Amino acid sequence: MNRPLTIMAVVLVLAAGALPQPLFGAQQPVLRILNWEDYLDPELAVEFGRRHGVTIQETFFASDTERDRRLAGGGAAGFDLVIVDRAQLPVYRDRGWIAPLDTARIPGLRHYDARWRRAADGSATHGMPFAWGTVGIAYLADLLDRPPATWLALFRPTPELCGKVLVLDDTRELVATALKSLGESANAAEPGAYQRAAQLLKAQSPCVARYGTTGVDADSELVTGEAWAAMAYNSDVVWLRKVDPNIRFVLPQEGGLIWVDYLAVLSASKQKTLATAFLEFLSEPAIAARQAAFSKAATPNLAARAYLSVVEGRDRTIYPSGPAFDASETVVAAPPAIVAIRNQIHAKLV
Repeated sequence: MNRPLTIMAVVLVLAAGALPQPLFGAQQPVLRILNWEDYLDPELAVEFGRRHGVTIQETFFASDTERDRRLAGGGAAGFDLVIVDRAQLPVYRDRGWIAPLDTARIPGLRHYDARWRRAADGSATHGMPFAWGTVGIAYLADLLDRPPATWLALFRPTPELCGKVLVLDDTRELVATALKSLGESANAAEPGAYQRAAQLLKAQSPCVARYGTTGVDADSELVTGEAWAAMAYNSDVVWLRKVDPNIRFVLPQEGGLIWVDYLAVLSASKQKTLATAFLEFLSEPAIAARQAAFSKAATPNLAARAYLSVVEGRDRTIYPSGPAFDASETVVAAPPAIVAIRNQIHAKLV
């Protein structure tokens, strides 16, 4: 789940003076979270803080790659919780960056869909599902004669669309969608498939207005009309629809990408008990529903669906179904040789 931003820290100071017996003692602790911007509902952060007498501090990253580099450089020592995607969660576990969940203290895990609890190697033991969604195509229904039904509509755009296309700059997702457009798996193992994907992306590049995530406000190129179509996260399109109802979302016929984000406790954390309490708090069905309503992403908490409004619970942009969704894939951790190829492809484009 991406947001356009720069690394920054935001401190939510949560007063606890009215609490007679804070759970974690008289001295106010700090819970530090490495997260996407605008992903955690700030009202829920305030509510948890009031319950337990804490200060929550969030530091934001701009891409999965940036987060990975930060932790690889020793940055894990500064945080208690991290949002990590499905592909990198087993990598984080194997490197010892994240700790096993204290599941006995998170009984709310019973509410989570087993599909997302066990979506990745190690996700059942080292991460609590936070949100899931899809990567597809956002487009302006009032400017395009017909919806872009395939990924090739973006990768081989018509002359009319050339120069008005936005493409994600995430290495894994960019290459994976190019592979999908060629009839390959998003997790192809054959180097030749990546050579064909690289050729497709190189040919597309003159028609790309920008590599990056779509904005979610009135300055977005999809709102101003500078872009007519974009590779986009479904939750971002839900935000954009509120600004311009002509902005629509479609999963291409070849299938989109499925993303899953997990909250994990960092091994270096000195506040593991507090971090675990926060996970249990977020697993409460009513709380999970409020979080989903804020983020516009799908909740993996099955019990939370009962607390969503009829509109939210039936929104097919958020909760897709059908052949295109069935054909969608999650990008998984790849062997080093494939990672190197993907990085080379990306480096030549952005």
